[in-house]
Amino acid sequence: MGDLQVDYYQLENGSKVAGDLKAEFDGIEDNVSGSLDVWSHDAVRDALGDFAGNMDYNRKKLSQKLEDCKGKMDATLQAFRDADQELADSFDQERAQ
Repeated sequence: MGDLQVDYYQLENGSKVAGDLKAEFDGIEDNVSGSLDVWSHDAVRDALGDFAGNMDYNRKKLSQKLEDCKGKMDATLQAFRDADQELADSFDQERAQ
């Protein structure tokens, strides 16, 4: 049976990247609505409006999924840190006896 090895750096980095991506997605503003009147053809204006609406909806969904993923990575990281500390404490107690 192999030993479980946890790469704390990878978990920390993954959490940071997910948080950074979420912040980027949350910072994107809807710049399309102000330019819809520039398009003279109704079909083009409608298609651009539909695209902007879909993009906004999906960006919000992706932002939520990134937040969920970050939370899971943070919880996993904390659980492994807690387990490592408990093992270290029990090892220290055994050595003291």
